[in-house]
Amino acid sequence: MKWSKLKKTIEDNFAESVKNRVNIFTTRYTTGSHFMVRGWITIDKTEIANFSTPENSIKYGWNTPDIDQRIPDAERTEGKAVENGEFSQWDFMDACWNYININIEEALASKNPIIKSFAILDKRCGKRRLRLIEKPNLHPLVVKLLNFRLDCER
Repeated sequence: MKWSKLKKTIEDNFAESVKNRVNIFTTRYTTGSHFMVRGWITIDKTEIANFSTPENSIKYGWNTPDIDQRIPDAERTEGKAVENGEFSQWDFMDACWNYININIEEALASKNPIIKSFAILDKRCGKRRLRLIEKPNLHPLVVKLLNFRLDCER
């Protein structure tokens, strides 16, 4: 499946209240390079999350921790959904592929904050279920998109 179809599949699953307001993107900056790539998420055309492979490589090199254990809460920047270098474009693309192949319950239970973020925006996740999600242990990206979706649903 090409990126354009994958993007459309994911964005078509977004709830009506956030559809066309939240978008996902990916690009490659140098012809022939598999390293100079990044993905990102925008809300109302403002970038809220950057998934840059070069920044991820600078931060972790070959010793990248598990996706749900990258940055401790004490080291996070207040108000930032994703820290620089926290995720690579590969992490983003892997989450996109995995998300379209699992059900909504699995997506909401995922340890991957990118998959869980897509689930928060999904039309299959209703308002009541959204209100029951406990925020204290969630990744900042998930919290940001959960708050955005709840605001849009009001």
